[in-house]
Amino acid sequence: MFSKQRRRELARSWGVQLGSSLIRAGTRSIRLTVLGQDHLDRALRDHGAVIYAFWHNSFWILAGRFGHTRAGVMVSLSEDGEVIAQAAAKLGFTPVRGSSSRGGKEALKSMESLLAQGTSVALTPDGPRGPRYRAQIGAVLLAARSGKPILPMSAWALPGIEFRSWDRFRVPAPWARGVVAYGKPLHVPNLEDLEPWRQQLEASLTGCHRTARARLR
Repeated sequence: MFSKQRRRELARSWGVQLGSSLIRAGTRSIRLTVLGQDHLDRALRDHGAVIYAFWHNSFWILAGRFGHTRAGVMVSLSEDGEVIAQAAAKLGFTPVRGSSSRGGKEALKSMESLLAQGTSVALTPDGPRGPRYRAQIGAVLLAARSGKPILPMSAWALPGIEFRSWDRFRVPAPWARGVVAYGKPLHVPNLEDLEPWRQQLEASLTGCHRTARARLR
């Protein structure tokens, strides 16, 4: 008979395997259109690695499609975060544990190290708790410290299911129509007066989000 702890570990393992498989299979069936590919190609060519930034409710589509890049992705230190971290690893990401509320400084240092090694990283500037579509300062701070550009992006798909969470998290239906929209890279020159850059990132993310949604109308 398994102990309570062992049953919890097995349930978590099965959940990780099932969840990552569902994300991979579901998103690969999406008929995807990519906008602004030249922004991504130029940024990677010129800088070797970038800081991908997208709103929290875009994660499902992007996780299934782009996990193979081995990009570092920040995951909270909560118990739920442990499950997400394991699923992210199975999808091909490099989990970095921490969030704006706990472990953020250490996580940013780890991401800065990955960028220096030529590995891109991914952040959700409105995560992990919101407010929705409100960028926090982390991505801008990381860009200033690392010298790598932020690449704003968004993903949307129809039809899909929208949850009643703080971010209105969306899960696209199999064989949905989807759009990924990249914006112009954002270069933060130094650590002085980061607020205007935070505002610019927020505006760029909002623009990518609107572009992706408008393409599906």
